[in-house]
Amino acid sequence: MKLRDNKWGYDLKEDNPFRIFRVLREIADENVGESNVVDLSRGDPGYGYSPSVHGREFYGFLLEIDQLFNNPGEHFVSDNRDDFDALWEKIQKHAKETYSEKKAERLIEDFYFFLTRIEKYAKEQGLDWDKKKIVFEIFKYSVVSGGSYLDPQGETLVRLAVAHHYNKKLDLGIDYKDLVFMQGVSHGIGTIFKVLNDPEVGFLKEGDGVLLGSPVYAPYNTIIENRGLKSFSIPINASTGKVDGDLDEILASAPDNIKLICLIDPNNPTGFMNDEEFLKKIAAFAEERNALIVSDEVYSDFFFERKVNIMHYARKRTIMIGGRSKIERSTGLRFGEYIIPKEAQKYIAEDILGGKLDIASDLMQLLVFAKAPGAIRGEFQHVTFVAGPSQYLGLAHMVFGDEDRDEYLRRIRVNMETFYEILGLPYNKNLYYSCFDLKDIPGCTRADEEPEEMFYGLAKKGVVLIPSNLFFSESEREKADYRTFARGSLPNLTFSNLQKAAKLIKEYITS
Repeated sequence: MKLRDNKWGYDLKEDNPFRIFRVLREIADENVGESNVVDLSRGDPGYGYSPSVHGREFYGFLLEIDQLFNNPGEHFVSDNRDDFDALWEKIQKHAKETYSEKKAERLIEDFYFFLTRIEKYAKEQGLDWDKKKIVFEIFKYSVVSGGSYLDPQGETLVRLAVAHHYNKKLDLGIDYKDLVFMQGVSHGIGTIFKVLNDPEVGFLKEGDGVLLGSPVYAPYNTIIENRGLKSFSIPINASTGKVDGDLDEILASAPDNIKLICLIDPNNPTGFMNDEEFLKKIAAFAEERNALIVSDEVYSDFFFERKVNIMHYARKRTIMIGGRSKIERSTGLRFGEYIIPKEAQKYIAEDILGGKLDIASDLMQLLVFAKAPGAIRGEFQHVTFVAGPSQYLGLAHMVFGDEDRDEYLRRIRVNMETFYEILGLPYNKNLYYSCFDLKDIPGCTRADEEPEEMFYGLAKKGVVLIPSNLFFSESEREKADYRTFARGSLPNLTFSNLQKAAKLIKEYITS
C-alpha cells in the first residue's frame, strides 16, 4: 500500500498517519511474524485486554432468556401476559435447568441486581418503571439480540444507565433525554461537523475559525482542512500536557472569527487531561465570542480523580461526546453518545445556530437526523446506528464490569510507568497515550537519520508506532519539525509485550 513514491512508501510530512501505520504493520508482520509484533499504533485496547468477563457472561444469559421468550412458538410482546412473578419463575427455572447450582444462583442474583439497578436509575430520572416494565423493554421484539430497529436516539433503558454514569462521575445533572447514541465517538465527530457545515444551518462557512489544541487527534486537523476552515491552535507540551506560553495572551491573539472550540479532554495523543484553570479560561473565551464548544471526552473514565469538565463552566454552549468503547475494552461495540443538557439544547439551537435547524424541531432531532448516512434531513431517521446487541452488551459491561475495570486501570498505570522508565523519559502521569520525540530518548544515535527510516527500522524490529507529525497544527509544524514524534497506545499490549516494545525501541534508537 504505497502512499508516496519514495524509498519508504510514505512521507511523514504529507501522508495520513492512520494509513502509514498500516504500512508499518505490514513491514513488521513480514519481518518478525504476526505473533511477534508489538503494535502500539492503534487506540484499541483489544490486543492486550479483553472486555469484562462478568459482563459477557451476563449478556450471554440475556440472549438465552431472549430465546426463551421469543422463538417460533412464542412472541413476547403479543403472547406473554404473565405478571413479573411468573416471568421471574420462568427465568429462574431456565437457569437452574441449564447450569450448575452455583452458576445458576449467580446468574439469578445478577439478573435481579440488574433489574433493581435499572429500576433505581429510572426513578432517579422521572420514570415510574417496575421490574415487569424493565423485562418488557429488554425482550420486546428481541431488541437484545438485534431483532428490530431501535429508538433512533438510543434505547431508553440503556440511556438511563449512561446518564446515571455521568451524574455519578461528574455530577452533570442530566437525564436520559439529554443523550443521543452514536456509532462510536468518530461518528459523533463527523456528524457534528456535518451539521455545522451544512448550508441550511450555515454555522461554519469556509474561512471560519476553529480553536483547538496542538497536538490533537489528527482527524480534527483533516476535517478542518477539508472543509476550508481555519484552525487556531493552543500549543500544548506533549511531555507535560501544559500550555506552551501564556494562555491569556494566546487567547487574546485569536482571530475574531473563532466560532467553534474543539476540546479533546483527556487529550489524544498526549494522554493528559486539562486542568480547571485551563477550562475556566476556555469557558470565559467561549462566552466572550459566543462560540460553540465540542468536548471529546472518550478517555475521561481513565482519570478516576476527575470531578469537573468544561460543562461545569460552559454548560449552555457545550456538546460533550463520550463512549463506552475504551474503558470497557470493547471498541468493536461502536457505542458512543452525545451528552447535551437541556439548557444547552435550547441555547445552542436558538442563540448559536440561530434557530436554523432545517426540518428538525429541536437540536436533538437535528442530530438524530444528521447521524444517518446522507445529509442532515433524516433520510434514514428510523434507525439508531448503534445495534441492539452493542447497546445491551455495553450496558452489561457498565453494570457488571467494575472489578475488571479497576484491574484494567491499575495495569494501565503500571504499563505507563514501566514504558517511560525503560525508555529513560520522565513520566508526568498521563494515561492511555504517550506522545514523545524518538530523538529525546537518552543515548539516541539516530538523530541524523531521516525520520521515515526511524519508523521503518522500528517496524522491521517488530515495533509499530503511529507517526505524530500531523497531530500537530500547521502553524506549529511551521515552527518546528515533529516528524520524529510518535504516539504509543499503552493499553494496547500485555505487560510483557509492553516491556518488550519499550526495550526494542530503546535498543534500536541507541544502537
